[in-house]
This record gives sequence, C-alpha cells and structure tokens, in this order.
Amino acid sequence: MSKSDFDQFVKRQQAEQQEATATFEPQQQLDEWLSYLNALYRDITRYLEGYIHAGEAQIDYRDVTLNEDFIGAYVAREMILKIGPSTVTFTPIATMLIGMKGRVEVQGATGRASLILVNKLATSARSLIQIQVRVIRPGASPLPLPKPSPDEMTKIQWVWKIAAPPPQMKFIELTQNTFYDMILEVANG
Repeated sequence: MSKSDFDQFVKRQQAEQQEATATFEPQQQLDEWLSYLNALYRDITRYLEGYIHAGEAQIDYRDVTLNEDFIGAYVAREMILKIGPSTVTFTPIATMLIGMKGRVEVQGATGRASLILVNKLATSARSLIQIQVRVIRPGASPLPLPKPSPDEMTKIQWVWKIAAPPPQMKFIELTQNTFYDMILEVANG
C-alpha cells in the first residue's frame, strides 16, 4: 500500500464520519428510546391490570443511570414487578445496539430473559445480519457500499420481542400470553 492509497483511505474515513455525525441526533435517539421503554411498561401494566386491581401484583419503578457511547449518561426507569414473594425486574440496558433499537433484561429468582426492540420483520438474530461481498481489482478504487434509502429506514416498525437464548436466538412476538410464559419461566412459576 502506498502513501497515496493511505491518504485516500483517511479521506474516505473522514467523509464517512462527517456524514454519520451530520445525520445522528443523540437527543432524538434518546427521546425515542425512552418513549419505546415507557410504551413497553404501559403494555406490561395492561397485561397485569386485573392482577394489580385485585392486589395480587404490584409494579414499582426506580431510576437507573445508563451511559452509552454517542449519547452519554442519562436516567431511565427500571420496572419492578412483585407477585407475592416473587420479584421480577425489567432493567433497561441500552439503545445503541447493532440491529436493535433497545434491550431490556428481565431477571427473576430462577432465570432471565431479554426483551429487544427490533424491526417487526426480524424473526431471529440471523435475520439482522446482512453480508455483502465485493471484489476489488488491484489498483481500482473501491466503490462505496450502498446505503439504505430514507424510505427504507422510515419503513421500519419497531416492536418489542422476546429473544430466545442461544443457539436459536429466535425472536418471539411480545403478547399477553408470551409475556405470561416469560414471567413463569424467570420466576419459576
């Protein structure tokens, strides 16, 4: 590799960084993440509404501080679900994740699960990964990788799903019934 090749590489990297910085708005990302997190908590409360009104379940919240690259430190709410002597916590982990818009860890006395905010069309971890192969002839300049159009990016519908553990890593739609199954699993119900 010659110095001129390296110079071209440095210039391309700088251009890509400027482009990424120009389109990324940390506060908007954070606001969206916290909004989706609150929507998840509203759904969980709705799933448990009858149990809460009967005094059989209780939901509390506490603030947790998260710190992410590109966003910095911020406060999010952790949900604590109490059903009799069992406690299940819903701890937000992050929003800046590859292929996802967010993740919440669910921890009970006998297990844990992950809730992930992913594209509604995603069915497994494998569906989040796309591999592109390019052949670059010696001496030729590589062409830039195609970027998704703004229309493709706005078509994503973010939904909460339960991530099955490895090796399957399948994504299960979060519904009232799958929520109940998840709680039974992590709380040894």
